[in-house]
This record gives sequence, C-alpha cells and structure tokens, in this order.
Amino acid sequence: MIGLKYCPVWLKKAYTKAVNNTCEQCIKIFDELTPHRIIRGNSGGKYCPHNIKMVCYDCHKKIHTGEFK
Repeated sequence: MIGLKYCPVWLKKAYTKAVNNTCEQCIKIFDELTPHRIIRGNSGGKYCPHNIKMVCYDCHKKIHTGEFK
C-alpha cells in the first residue's frame, strides 16, 4: 500500500470513509471525494497515508490552480 503511483478504488473508498465523507479543505460533506497528493506526483509524491488528503472536486481544482495552498 505504501508509495502507490495511482490511488486504487478500494483505497479511495477507505480514505473517504475515514474522513466521514468530509472534504478536508472546505469541511463540507460530499457523496464523493477525490484523493489529493500533498507532495505532487511529478515531485515524487505517492498515494500513501502521510501524503494524501481527501477533497471535493471543486477544492481539488482550486488547489491545482493555486487558489488554495
């Protein structure tokens, strides 16, 4: 599980359940969340517990466009 290049569906579901379907950026509840790597993939970041946070689609987009840090 440690250091995955792609986040498998089962892991995404487990993380979503762990945060109670709450976006870790805007703190709102959603039916579906997406995993965001804190250290980006092109910088060597992998999908692992210390490098992931679950965010909604809108927050994920805002993170990657620089609206959120």
